[in-house]
Amino acid sequence: MKYKRLTLDLGYVVRAGDDQMIQHAKEAFYEDIMNAVKYDELFDWIDVVDAPGATEADIPEFLLETEEEQEELASY
Repeated sequence: MKYKRLTLDLGYVVRAGDDQMIQHAKEAFYEDIMNAVKYDELFDWIDVVDAPGATEADIPEFLLETEEEQEELASY
C-alpha cells in the first residue's frame, strides 16, 4: 500500500551561530503563521507528498479511529 504525508512547509535559512538572525527568523516565522491563521491561508501551506518509507503504523491513532467510526456509521 502507498502512503502520503501531509506537511506544513515554512522555513528560513539562517547563519549557524548568528543568534540575532535566528531570533529575527523565529519572530518572522511566528508572525507568518499567525497571519496565515488570521487570513485563513493556512490550508494553502499544507502539502501532500509521497511517503515511500511510511507504513500503516505511521498513521496517527486519531485518524484510524475516525476511519473506524465512519465504517460503523456506513454499516447502519
